[in-house]
Amino acid sequence: MRNAKRKQILSCIILILIVFTVQTSAAAAVRVMAAASLQEPLNEIKERFEAENINSKLEINYAGSQALFSQIKLGIEFDLFLSANLYYLDQLKKENLVAKDEIFAKNELIIIINSRNKKVANLEQLLNSDYSLLIGAESVPVGDYTVKMLDQYLKSVSNKEKRQKLKNQFDSAVVSREFDVKSVLNKVELGAAEAGIVYLSDYNQDKNIHKVEIPAEYNIEASYYLGLSQQSEAESEAVKFYNYILSPEAQKIFGEYNFKQVKRNE
Repeated sequence: MRNAKRKQILSCIILILIVFTVQTSAAAAVRVMAAASLQEPLNEIKERFEAENINSKLEINYAGSQALFSQIKLGIEFDLFLSANLYYLDQLKKENLVAKDEIFAKNELIIIINSRNKKVANLEQLLNSDYSLLIGAESVPVGDYTVKMLDQYLKSVSNKEKRQKLKNQFDSAVVSREFDVKSVLNKVELGAAEAGIVYLSDYNQDKNIHKVEIPAEYNIEASYYLGLSQQSEAESEAVKFYNYILSPEAQKIFGEYNFKQVKRNE
């Protein structure tokens, strides 16, 4: 009888330990909110980090930076926020939700053309064509950068009438403003529009698209920001991954995907 009770008590203790271990493991997962344009390099970085840190687990949610910001504002818990611009990170800092932050990568804009269509040489040729155009919504970093790039380009056009004509042609060409850059890329690749404006890091020669570079004098340098949550429950692992993103190993991977690498505290 006593042996049976001991076995029962022992079984209960083992069950409690198993449940506690599972709960502890789940709580230790680092919750990462990352801009959609980071998906390919960050998946590779995640794989390497977890291989080198076998007790670490990363859960990454990809979306437009503005969508991730909205989720955080609604109370979704996070450990790291990787934004494609400074604005949304600054909003979280103002509410004391971010403990520290740094620039971890840079990017620039390009024009993409579906390969079934004739490649244009530059932005002016694109605007003078009858190609339909996809861009990011202005609330999305890539859309905001696109508007700024267009403004800089139009300032380089001295003739006022020509400048207004090009602006009107741009507005008329836009058939949709997407809420993340991957939607622009995928829809142009599938032929939903002839052209789009995306990041250089989105371009892959294997995809069904041509690349048209935008000159540096009116291109926009997009800075990506990494923020550590003020309330991180998995602080030690979150800090470890924060530092790993800024490490030479991770920076090399970003470079392989056409991001501009940065030195820490640049």
